[in-house]
Amino acid sequence: MELLKKIGLLLFVFVTLVAAATEDASEDDFQRYSVVPILGYTEETEFQIGVMALLFLRPDEPKGNVPEIGLTAYGSTRGQLQLQLEPYYYLFHDQISIWGLLKYQDWVAGYYGRGNDPDIDIFTNFNRKKFQYGTRIESRIGLPKAFKYGVEVHAEYTEIDFEEGKITDLPDDHSGWRNGAGYLFGVDTRDNINWTRHGFLAQWQQMFYSDLLGDYTFDVESLDLRGYSTLTQTTTMALGFLWQRAGGDVPFDMLAGPDGICRFRGVESLYFGDNQAVIMQAEVRQFIWWRLGSHVFFEGGKSGRYFSELVRNDWHRSVGAGALLGLNLKQNLFARADFSWVDFDHLGLSFYVRQAF
Repeated sequence: MELLKKIGLLLFVFVTLVAAATEDASEDDFQRYSVVPILGYTEETEFQIGVMALLFLRPDEPKGNVPEIGLTAYGSTRGQLQLQLEPYYYLFHDQISIWGLLKYQDWVAGYYGRGNDPDIDIFTNFNRKKFQYGTRIESRIGLPKAFKYGVEVHAEYTEIDFEEGKITDLPDDHSGWRNGAGYLFGVDTRDNINWTRHGFLAQWQQMFYSDLLGDYTFDVESLDLRGYSTLTQTTTMALGFLWQRAGGDVPFDMLAGPDGICRFRGVESLYFGDNQAVIMQAEVRQFIWWRLGSHVFFEGGKSGRYFSELVRNDWHRSVGAGALLGLNLKQNLFARADFSWVDFDHLGLSFYVRQAF
């Protein structure tokens, strides 16, 4: 009955999205905006309702990337609230990209303990209030076209309160300022960042947080590898590999592990988390008709305190399928609703804009 309830809700939500996706095209067929309601159910939010709006700006040149400004606001029956402003800009013939984030979050989530072997029925809820600002600037200037480099700044003030629950060995809440900066470099031959049909991405990133800037000192690293291949004119295969590491006085909610939305979908963020984590993904995406598409995927992931422990630990696995709704077809921008079977034991749902990876 629970399975039928979630499947029925997933179908209802997607029909609602199809009916409500909005665009405004001028005589030259430039889409100016898209508005989509948020109405659904996920493991982390339970029932949620809100709205997401995307404003598209004219590019500097006819075939250039389209700048956009995203605004999201939603609440949930679990007592969660999130407001988010997320702009993307492109400069100098798309050789420079600027991403920004301004977020307020009043969030309830479950803490399942640290490590690779959580019990889904044993957890302690915590409430997190967070103000977050972030900026990432990437550039290809001075390098061959396939290469890129960049810098990122992260500023966040967080207050966390644990509730009474089944887990009594609770971590330090690490409330306060978490401010840092870092760099990235990579090789990126993707033809499109929204729905990539061919190409690959290999990216290394490090972020350094210091008590000279905030209240805690730690660092996080990631190696992100992705490959894409066109199977037919409307079908794409995507493969992904992500390795993460976090060292120092790391807040428990910033440990390495899944985010539940893009990397290992359908679980609460950091359902299994530790100092290191690895996540592997495979997905086949199919455009069907009008603004509709679908995909099927397989994901595996695990975490560990050290690399040797990470290697020894068992894999978490997930299989699933999802529906896609085109928000801006010229930019290959789709919203997605994913249904997953996690560890062949429990079900998960997730909703997001853009592909998972």
